[in-house]
Amino acid sequence: MREDLNHLKQWVDEILSTIKKLNLKKNKSEILVFMIGNTSQDLGEGRPYITPIRKLSNGYVFGSIVYSQAQAIILSAAIDGQVDFIFVDTEKKLPINKKPDHAPLEHFGMKHLNLNPRGLVEYGNISSVCSDVIKKSHMFAYKGNDMTIDTTWLFLIEKFRELSGKKILVFGAGNIGNKLALKLVECGCDVVLVTRKFSKSTNISKSLNKIKSQSVLSSISISDNPYDASFNVDAIIGCTNTEPVIDMQMIDNMSDEGAVIDIGKGTIHQDAIDLCNQKGIDIWRLDITAIVSSLISSSTSMQNLLNDSFGRKRLVDDVYIVSGGFMGSKYDIIVDSYTDPTSIIGVCKGSGKVFFDLDDVAKKKLEIVEKYIHRSS
Repeated sequence: MREDLNHLKQWVDEILSTIKKLNLKKNKSEILVFMIGNTSQDLGEGRPYITPIRKLSNGYVFGSIVYSQAQAIILSAAIDGQVDFIFVDTEKKLPINKKPDHAPLEHFGMKHLNLNPRGLVEYGNISSVCSDVIKKSHMFAYKGNDMTIDTTWLFLIEKFRELSGKKILVFGAGNIGNKLALKLVECGCDVVLVTRKFSKSTNISKSLNKIKSQSVLSSISISDNPYDASFNVDAIIGCTNTEPVIDMQMIDNMSDEGAVIDIGKGTIHQDAIDLCNQKGIDIWRLDITAIVSSLISSSTSMQNLLNDSFGRKRLVDDVYIVSGGFMGSKYDIIVDSYTDPTSIIGVCKGSGKVFFDLDDVAKKKLEIVEKYIHRSS
């Protein structure tokens, strides 16, 4: 793939301009997050594009989809230090590039950042190259497909309140379709995967049905007939790659109280969209905004835990304290913070277990830690 240098310059300039505007707009307590994603869907001849700005409860987030490691390097270098957090999609979706184009790195004066100067095959791992470039902003990895699945699940939970007993058609048995099917069947949904690759998907569905708990009575089935599969379903979910597969007949077949979700961005025929609106069927083009805030919160919380709470320390003699989920040895005392303990949670019994009835050794060490905390307060 040969890079379009003019497009890349316009792309970087627009991103930096937007970052500048958002930094001026947000207050000091708010954060600015940038998300670097990748996708197997190439609709623009390898040209990266910018995703919409989303307002968070504590700031703003926007991002870009890239199609090569060179684009990821250029973008990372340009925005590093300009935003508070950079989230990079760790899922490998880019195809293997046997003839990588490094002209953009030279064009942007970033030849020194070329991790592959000999022009060897590139395997499309953007999180790896981004981590080598990003030094100033806080970088976190995320899994874009998993975010999509969790967002879809949250929508269905809010729509139906209870998923047990619901019948759901998932069109497309790729990575997202199969993972979503497993998540839904574990909630008690009967899931029908509609796919053209019937033989391969049958083997996958058998494996998924074995993975689910034996107490789950619902199951995942495979169909190559979307019209039979859509009869009286509560939801139809399109997971194909921008190919319209959901049509009017399928909408007519489904429950009038149901919902249609477009995950693949373009999986629903326009006349089917119009029919949903006429019948009052909820139709949703998937938007991950709802889950971005929780991703940021959980990632920063984990960073804080590992930096501040997770660890083990010798207090005195053979008395040790642990916190943050650190696996302690027998008789280690579990506290709220091993660096600055203020309260005691329990005593390690070994093998990850905690004493319920303290023996004499546990009582003695517990007393030592209690006195230490009391003196320090």
